[in-house]
Amino acid sequence: MSNVVGKLGNVVNEKIVQVSLVSAVLFYVVANPALFQFVDTNLQKLGSMVGLNLKLEGQALLILHSLVFAVLVGVTIRFVFEPLMKRKLVANNSSVM
Repeated sequence: MSNVVGKLGNVVNEKIVQVSLVSAVLFYVVANPALFQFVDTNLQKLGSMVGLNLKLEGQALLILHSLVFAVLVGVTIRFVFEPLMKRKLVANNSSVM
């Protein structure tokens, strides 16, 4: 029993490290000033095509990027890490038995 608990603890620690690393990479991309400028420029172009002023600056632009970051982290965890962790748990459980 303690062997199973130990392996489960290792999997959880590994998942924490993986999520932290992916979050750091996603943050670097989403919080990059060049991307802020790119998004701002394209939002203005999109807004002008539909007759809206979509000029986001300061906190509004930061909130938009924060929401995008949260969605990307959630999607990454849901569709990348959960399947990988399930495979790893199945592999660990079959090696214990």
